[in-house]
Amino acid sequence: GKTFMNKNFFRQYNKLILGSIILFFTALLFNHWTPYAADDYSYMFNLSDGSRMTSIGQIFSSLAVHYTKYGNGRLVSHFFVMLFLIGSKWIFNLVNAFLFVLLILSIYHLTSHKKACSLLLFFAIPTLLWLYMPAYGQIFLWLDGSINYMWGYLFALLFLSVYITLLRGKSLLNQTWKLILFCVFTFLFGNYSENVSFSVIFTGFLLLCITMYRQKSIRKFFIYIFPIACGALGYLILLLSPSGSAKFSENLSLSLLFKNAIEIFTEYYNACRIPLILFFVLLGIAIYHKLNKTEILIALSFFFISVISSGMLMIASYLPERSLANGIVFLLIGIVQLLQLLRGHVRLECISLCVCIYLLVSSLMSYWEGSYDIYRVHKEQAVRDAAIENSVNSGNMTIGVPIITSTTKYSCKYGLLDLNGKDAKDPFPNVYIAKYYGLDQIYVIYPDLDNE
Repeated sequence: GKTFMNKNFFRQYNKLILGSIILFFTALLFNHWTPYAADDYSYMFNLSDGSRMTSIGQIFSSLAVHYTKYGNGRLVSHFFVMLFLIGSKWIFNLVNAFLFVLLILSIYHLTSHKKACSLLLFFAIPTLLWLYMPAYGQIFLWLDGSINYMWGYLFALLFLSVYITLLRGKSLLNQTWKLILFCVFTFLFGNYSENVSFSVIFTGFLLLCITMYRQKSIRKFFIYIFPIACGALGYLILLLSPSGSAKFSENLSLSLLFKNAIEIFTEYYNACRIPLILFFVLLGIAIYHKLNKTEILIALSFFFISVISSGMLMIASYLPERSLANGIVFLLIGIVQLLQLLRGHVRLECISLCVCIYLLVSSLMSYWEGSYDIYRVHKEQAVRDAAIENSVNSGNMTIGVPIITSTTKYSCKYGLLDLNGKDAKDPFPNVYIAKYYGLDQIYVIYPDLDNE
């Protein structure tokens, strides 16, 4: 019986297993080609005494300083950042590639809802992310960025799966130990990210309210309030950090909020005009053909998270390009949800397949250019490392190096500060990079200045 079950499992999921293996090795290669950058170097050193982090015990004293004086209240994500900077970069590469595959599988599984496997749709998911996510390298490949962003999306889907499954009429928390474990998880997830944690937990709460309304019972589903309360508590700890307030603009007036909102949603629209059009065209088809209301509602809740997490940027004090990614990723998941929904309908399956084919074919050139850019930065970093090693071996502890730039959003160096020049006022990140290599000073040489 067991062998038959195993054979059956492989027959049913062989496409997804094959797709996952291809995806894993591609992600592993990209992670291997991505060097440490910017904040990675600063988090290698204990914020309380400046020593190099070598043990898990040191993380807690460093986090305490991080929470009270610098950075923000994101204790959980920065714990992981510091943890993975202690060990070899290879450990992170393997874990990050694995979690990337897990993210793609989670999106596929959460949206597929009892449909047959489609390898085409499975590959359309990483393609959507590749084409439309801003600052791709910072979000999926850069150590500090991946842990703060990509891992957060995976945890968000884990949280949402409980409330989406409930909306579909099944319970995942039918035993006390599962409920307790999930409450611990939501507490930690609440502390993970300013706008993802809030928008996702709030949407979970709305899905719970809709379920209670549909089933005409509050008592039956009341236990599902506890994980949401735990998530809110974790979020409160993030929000109340003494250093967290630095993330928010001072003197927020109504007119400033309005101005910020216009700017953010203009950027949001410009960044994902094509996904927005695609989402609403697919939504229109689904509504016109009176497809499953619950599944349409799930697609709309992904869109709702997208709008809320983008809107929350109104109160932020500064906006790196990667901050828009939080909104865009849930819009893309909403598109996958609608593509899966059309797959369940004989006459509409063709539309879903055509969209997937369009995405895959239109991305071929950017896959090539992006991969090459990631590889080129890796080669330039290797040349720099060799030059630093020679300099240290010959006793020269001050070194100027050529700047490493990237040409596409797929390298983690895109949009991140590589190094400052010799006379720059700001010590970041030069001081930490020098410390990491055991140098007294490191700086970039700008080619045009030296030729004068």
